[in-house]
Amino acid sequence: MEIESVKNSILEIHEVWDVLGDCLDCFKYGEIHESYVVEIISDYCVNKGYEVEGFPIQKRESALMISNFDEDYFCHNRYIKYLDILATKYDDVFELMYFYSSTFWPDHFYDEKIYKERLLDYISCDVYEIAF
Repeated sequence: MEIESVKNSILEIHEVWDVLGDCLDCFKYGEIHESYVVEIISDYCVNKGYEVEGFPIQKRESALMISNFDEDYFCHNRYIKYLDILATKYDDVFELMYFYSSTFWPDHFYDEKIYKERLLDYISCDVYEIAF
């Protein structure tokens, strides 16, 4: 999967996301669409072999061998942390994460430098409150 293909997928999801209303159900559908974007970018990263402390590749392999490994471990928030950390280390992941954020929330993420600073702040403060 190439970066442009991932960006096109993000744009397709955004088209649907952008027309959702403000109701509670619309908010839930919006979160589902955003989780698709996270999944697509995560798949790109896994295909590149990118890991953070063995997540998700080695952890998935361990989960197959250890029967008491909780499937909830592979939750959305852990993938967000994974992608944010990778975005501070790899230019291609930063490009995808910034594209996603600036496409979905252009008023909040309009400057790459500020976006990177925000990621570094999130990581240093551990806003995720979740470990690998």
